[in-house]
Amino acid sequence: MNNRSHGALAWWGRTSLTVRILAGLAAGILVGLFFGEEVTILQGLARAYIGLMQMTVLPYLVVALVLGLGRLGPSEARRLAKYGGLTLLAFWAVTLTVIGLMPLTFPEYQSAFFFSTSLLEPHEPLSFVDLYIPSNPFHSLANNLVPAVTLFSATIGIALIGVDGKERFLAPLDALMKALGRVTHFVVQLTPFGVIPIAAIAAGTLSPGELARLEVYFITFFVAASLVGLVLLPMLVATITPFRYRELIGASSDAMLTAFVTSNVFIVLPMIAEHCEKLAERHGLDRDSAASVPEVVVPISFNFPTSGKLLTLLFVPFAAWLSGGPLDATAYPGLMVAGLFSYFAKAQVALPFLMDIVGVPQDLFQLYIPTTLLNGKLDSAVGAMSLFAFSAIVSVAMAGRLQVTMGGVVRFLATGVVAVGIAVAATSWSLSQLIDTRYTKAEVLKSMHLSRSPPPMAVYTHKAPVDAYSGRDLSPLERIRSRRSLRVGYEPGRMPFTFFNIEERLVGFDVEMAGQMAADLGVRLEFVPVDPNNFDRQLLTGEVDLVPSVRYTHHWLTRVHMSRPYMDGTMGLLVRDSRRGEFADPLAIAAHESLLIGIPGDADLYEDYVRELLGRAPYTLVELGSWQRYFDGLHGELDAVAGMAEIATAWSLVYPEYSVVIPRGPLIRRPLAYAMALDAGDLARFVDEWVQLQQSRGNVQRAYDYWILGKGAEERVPRWSLARDVMGWID
Repeated sequence: MNNRSHGALAWWGRTSLTVRILAGLAAGILVGLFFGEEVTILQGLARAYIGLMQMTVLPYLVVALVLGLGRLGPSEARRLAKYGGLTLLAFWAVTLTVIGLMPLTFPEYQSAFFFSTSLLEPHEPLSFVDLYIPSNPFHSLANNLVPAVTLFSATIGIALIGVDGKERFLAPLDALMKALGRVTHFVVQLTPFGVIPIAAIAAGTLSPGELARLEVYFITFFVAASLVGLVLLPMLVATITPFRYRELIGASSDAMLTAFVTSNVFIVLPMIAEHCEKLAERHGLDRDSAASVPEVVVPISFNFPTSGKLLTLLFVPFAAWLSGGPLDATAYPGLMVAGLFSYFAKAQVALPFLMDIVGVPQDLFQLYIPTTLLNGKLDSAVGAMSLFAFSAIVSVAMAGRLQVTMGGVVRFLATGVVAVGIAVAATSWSLSQLIDTRYTKAEVLKSMHLSRSPPPMAVYTHKAPVDAYSGRDLSPLERIRSRRSLRVGYEPGRMPFTFFNIEERLVGFDVEMAGQMAADLGVRLEFVPVDPNNFDRQLLTGEVDLVPSVRYTHHWLTRVHMSRPYMDGTMGLLVRDSRRGEFADPLAIAAHESLLIGIPGDADLYEDYVRELLGRAPYTLVELGSWQRYFDGLHGELDAVAGMAEIATAWSLVYPEYSVVIPRGPLIRRPLAYAMALDAGDLARFVDEWVQLQQSRGNVQRAYDYWILGKGAEERVPRWSLARDVMGWID
């Protein structure tokens, strides 16, 4: 071994674990920046390391709770509950205050989104019984139901408090605890290497587009996490305990870094307890009382909402701001209380429920998932500090060494107010300078093009030319082939099915599918405008061969021939952003004394849908003739416009001050199909078989994803990397 290698190993051995973790983190980031998205091949290594870290945690949780609680006396258990409860309340108050103030930093913004299938999904209910009651402890252990495992273990530990001769049972557990500690210590020493693939994947896969879209949330979350994890909680501990601020940061840094890199607080529970015990011993706290408290407190407190976990509650006001309807101040108290109890479950379960409470569109929840790639690390680090600080305070309290003075509390409150005030003001100014809040979704929609090259196409703005073959004794399909064109009826402005884009080209879902049909028939394509309420006459005369995206209703069943359905349309209400809450809940709808509802077609086409949407609420229908007439301001007195949610959502992209609401309850869905003349005959048979073919080939789904859901509407920028973009090593 040469001197250079020997020197590197010597340096590695002399440095602290924190420095080595930082070195591994830096190496992983460099690998991610160099190889970009290719680093996903390291996913297996990342999972293997996290699996090793998780290996001993659940056994540690069980043994620590049984052993720690079992050794307590009745008076110690009561003191632990008292001090633990008060500390939790203090931590929650600090964290929720920061969450409530951070939305003040959001700049002025207006936005809207494409239709999302998440609008159609039922809300997943919170089941506290399944989460907390270990009806089968072995099932809870096998399925990693930590709250249920904690309750089971804590129950056994509490039951042991008054049992005679319990030491004979606890002694083997003490030996097992030491063995688990040695295994955990060994795995922790691997952390500098385990963080490399995790950091590389994070640095190599987070796209600039995701960062740009969510930068306000990232920045405010970072500021909130820094305030809570590095300022307020350590200051609170330093104010009422013998521990100094610098000691707290140093003792908790390994756990915070590991939790940050792995995005997992659970795996650092043993590390938190060990370091907190060492801190207690350093200050001469009694080994038999305070120093052993973390072994009990850390596992128990993990099952309550930590400050890090609560920080993700900030996503709800962010989503409201992003949707163009910031929350009123009156909404925050209810959100905080509901959030506190909801966060006993996972954030992925709690957030949709909380968004529903305050009337934030649930389709925005899909944005939460990519944020966990970065913010999940921050909330894990704050969660680790929260558990460490909690354990430190309770340990000191159990030893009778708390230093609560009026002067200390006043200094903490004053310093906290100044720190939070400066952070909020600085963040607000920075976001106003950095964030581009121009609204661009209307441009995105109007810039959409057909995803495949259509056959030769003619678009008429009035009637089509006289068909030379219409008078002959030809079947509909023969007439199309003789004419060498497929005539499709369209309604201008029926976004996203048929509309003119920024280049004045007719585009949309119906245009895309009609192009495929014409290509399969080997004919050109002609689009003819139709009356959406009476196009059966145009079908009968042969002016058009078919009309796409027609809803199955009693109105049409006796007037036209309907093909087999190829997708479902969902009925909803288009309302102003400020009135979303009035129409999301059936009870709120029923509370209206009267409603004026616009419809973009004949009342006969919409009466049934509106009655189902509004329930018992009295209403009057106003026929608009088209969606555009409403936005032109001709019917400003309307409370809402009823229609297909897929169409209404597209209009909300153009007019972002409006939102689409699908009231809670059973969805009102109607199949969409091609309408043809009653005597369509061979054309009807062809269309039915063609629809089935397109569905099986995935063409219908691809067109739906692009035009209705907007997937691919905004160009995805490939992830930049040195290997691809600078050195050209990767194609």
